[in-house]
Amino acid sequence: MLDQAVRGYSRSPVVTARRGPPELRQCCDSYVCPACSQVVELTDYRQVLWHQQLGHQPMDAGD
Repeated sequence: MLDQAVRGYSRSPVVTARRGPPELRQCCDSYVCPACSQVVELTDYRQVLWHQQLGHQPMDAGD
């Protein structure tokens, strides 16, 4: 059934979104961790994983 829908579609069915320049999307790239009150940069996967642990301490600035 999906093949029939795709066959009749002239463009690729995959839709991608482009991210704007950093200054325009800065508001959405971080949040304040409710457990330790540290700002978490969502663009840094290490920070995101660290702040998912229960009972964690704030990350060191050098880490």
